[in-house]
Amino acid sequence: MYIFEFTIYYFVHIAKLKNILFLHCWTNDSLLHLAYLSRNESLYTQYLDLNAKFSQSEHLQDQLVNHNLIKLGIYFDINCNQSAKVLDMANMQRLFTDRYHWLVFDRNFNLNQLHKKFSEAQLFFHTELSYVKPLEDLNSFIIYDLYNKAKHLGSKLNITIDQEIDCNKGHCHVKRFLSDLHKRTRLQHRKFFTGLSLRINTAVTSLPANTSDEQIKSFLGSHDEIYKDSYTRMGYQSHQALMDMLECNFSYIFRDRWTDSELTGGLIGDLMNESVDLTAPGFFYTVGRSKYFKPLVWQSSFRSVCMFLNPRSSGTDLRVTEFLEPFSWTVWVIFGALLLFTGFLLWLTFLLERRMNRGGMETSLLTSCLLSFGAACIQGAWLLPRSTGGRMGFYAIMLTSFLMYNYYTSVVVSTLLGAPPKSSIRTIQQLADSNLEVAVEPRIYTKVYVETSEFAEVRSLYRNKILNKDPKRIWLSSEEGVLMVRNNPGFVFIAESASAYVFVAKHYLPHEICELNEFLVRDETSVFTIVLKTSSFVELFKLSQLRLLETGVHLKHFRYWIRTKLHCYRSNVTVVVGMESAGPLFLLLLGAYIICLFVLGLEVLWHKRQLRVARN
Repeated sequence: MYIFEFTIYYFVHIAKLKNILFLHCWTNDSLLHLAYLSRNESLYTQYLDLNAKFSQSEHLQDQLVNHNLIKLGIYFDINCNQSAKVLDMANMQRLFTDRYHWLVFDRNFNLNQLHKKFSEAQLFFHTELSYVKPLEDLNSFIIYDLYNKAKHLGSKLNITIDQEIDCNKGHCHVKRFLSDLHKRTRLQHRKFFTGLSLRINTAVTSLPANTSDEQIKSFLGSHDEIYKDSYTRMGYQSHQALMDMLECNFSYIFRDRWTDSELTGGLIGDLMNESVDLTAPGFFYTVGRSKYFKPLVWQSSFRSVCMFLNPRSSGTDLRVTEFLEPFSWTVWVIFGALLLFTGFLLWLTFLLERRMNRGGMETSLLTSCLLSFGAACIQGAWLLPRSTGGRMGFYAIMLTSFLMYNYYTSVVVSTLLGAPPKSSIRTIQQLADSNLEVAVEPRIYTKVYVETSEFAEVRSLYRNKILNKDPKRIWLSSEEGVLMVRNNPGFVFIAESASAYVFVAKHYLPHEICELNEFLVRDETSVFTIVLKTSSFVELFKLSQLRLLETGVHLKHFRYWIRTKLHCYRSNVTVVVGMESAGPLFLLLLGAYIICLFVLGLEVLWHKRQLRVARN
């Protein structure tokens, strides 16, 4: 009988493992031969005699359970004296998982006995258990694959005949395949759950607690009012495609919350106590959850924003010096000095021309400076030098003024007709320190974050803008908040983009979207589908949902339900310059008039004084 050759061949060429634990009842001479074969294949082996007296906790617990290997191969002779203890312990410790690859040898094979022993065993979807039946010639072995897709859901033991292995001295080979199991991986062979109902839960917060299951399912499957339970409905509808892939049904459990804490309550509590196999919505994958849960695939992005109207477009930031900003103060001073110098040169030119021609017009220095200023304003001059040199100087100041004027006007026009500058408020702390009014969307994840976050800037925002304020002004629905932002410049609304952007697109004109300021309340975070690490469906769910991502099915649902950006269009609107932009110009003009009246008053007083002096 070539049981040793067969065992080594199986673990090396079929299971492809190097670490093997032998639970046997062989003689020492037989073990020497097995050890020799194992050394030739560079295997790491341990041996435990099930016919000898041993302590279960001392040997089985240490060698079978407490190991750090990724996967351990186990040869198990079910005909040994203490094999029943091993089976009981494997069931109790849930050792029929993909962490172990079992090769169960039964020299007294009986199909009825096999079914009796393993029908109630804790076999799972990911169980790797091969049952070996030796043939009468003792040189051939029939391999059966044993598993249970979902015993907790009522699934029955599945026994699939696989292949026949023929062995002779020093060599084994596949004699024949007895099924098409070899054409597929174990996962592909077991991936259909026909007739079973997997347990799945989801959170619904937009419907009353007494809503019937039929009404909830109708709501989750609908496509209107996408701002209500966006993440839940996206998860529900994308998982319908997963249900079709697995050819099963879903038995839903509805909750009114995602979680009470990081690991308890709501949907996460159901996962922790294994009440469900999967959740429809995704979760943040935190450090605390990483100990118990495994992320499968990316499901969506979570983006909370602060939005408010641009302060300039709302008329809250009028600056008197705005029309002087195209040039720095240094440029204005140098240009003014150049005009004064030009006025002085013109005065000298007129003075020289009058003395040479004796018929020239007498001009004052103030008049010459006024001519220079008129040239700078591209207004021409009512008096020009007659000499060639004087006119060349006038050409120079006109050309310089022309270049300055064109640059100045291009900057001013582009500023007035272009996109308004964004607000300087770009962080939560700046918002907390500002005088802007704040409201918050009362969705549970946004509300909890604002009220309980330990970040200093969020605590400051909560104390300054939310605590002790009128709740009716603080907690607003998505639509109310978006309308308040539009109708009340300087009003800030904190909301989740998936729900708020729907109403921005509905109530705002395309160019009005360009006037919105927004910044993130917290860093944009990815949400993942998670399952328990101990779940037998981890690999199946992961590959199935990756398939949905690759084919674009999940992305189609994500783009419909989750809005993460707004589109700004300005080319189709006529820009009107309002008082918020032209106001500084009129303020400058008013200031100039005040200065002129003041100078005029001084002149009147001076003239009266001169008259009094002349009379005396």
